[in-house]
Amino acid sequence: MEMRPLALAVTYLWAQTWLSPPQVRCQAPRQLGMAPDSFDDQYIGCTEEMEAAAPRLLQEERARHALLDGMWTNLSAVWAEKKKGLHLPAGFRDVHGIALLVYTDSVQPLYRDLNTAVREAGVSRDTYLRTFPFKALHYYLSRALQLLREDCGRMYRNQLYRGGGSRHVEVQGKGPVRFGQFTSSSLDASVSQGYKSATFFMLRSCFGAHIENFSFLGFEKEVLIPPGEVFAVSNVTRQGNSSVIVLHSTNRTCSHFNCAYLGGEKNHVCVENSGGSIRVASKQSPGLFGGLILAIHAAALMLFLHF
Repeated sequence: MEMRPLALAVTYLWAQTWLSPPQVRCQAPRQLGMAPDSFDDQYIGCTEEMEAAAPRLLQEERARHALLDGMWTNLSAVWAEKKKGLHLPAGFRDVHGIALLVYTDSVQPLYRDLNTAVREAGVSRDTYLRTFPFKALHYYLSRALQLLREDCGRMYRNQLYRGGGSRHVEVQGKGPVRFGQFTSSSLDASVSQGYKSATFFMLRSCFGAHIENFSFLGFEKEVLIPPGEVFAVSNVTRQGNSSVIVLHSTNRTCSHFNCAYLGGEKNHVCVENSGGSIRVASKQSPGLFGGLILAIHAAALMLFLHF
């Protein structure tokens, strides 16, 4: 029963891509792998200590970063109004909500600087301590997603879409892969297509969180995915200058860091976590959906051929 809407969504992506004017792309493809240099701390077992340390960190970082300071001040007032209509989970504080607004404010896109830093700061703990300018923001965003997320059995039912930008993205084999940064996706295929991307992602997540009601742009039906979620590659389809990559969550994250600010060194093996410490315990195995995704994707392509 779910096959036709999803098939039509993929067909829509392909049709819009083919009908769009061709673009010249000179950049080398970006490889999507396990992002070993990503700063991927999940703060498992140290949230109380980080809640105590983060306010001072935030104050220091705002003093050094004018855009962050201005956005935090302005969006604090926005959050004060927005939260009046929200049902907040236990432990969710104003700083978590403001952090989500800062990340999703595309008028002043600080998220680009944040994600660039996240992708590069995980070379070592020393690199993180010396060069990463968003320690408090990273913690507050990570914690917000942990507090807002549903269990995997519910989250995984949502078909998500993401535009990959003007640069082609390539994957090797069936993965595993991580985005290695905070990654926005949408329940609405037309949102991802609107970015005129060379690569589109269709994905199912276990660790993403619905942030539509918390986002600066509340109309994008957004799901925000943390840097460390591990995905398997179900399918890659290329047509001309565009491609669609189908990913499904493995219901686990992996991290090289944990509680780095408090002394945790980089583990050169990515340590897996199935989510028990951060509210992801599900009796429903995401692996059961892998074949369904492939079947739906194949049906969508067949439908397109007869469109």
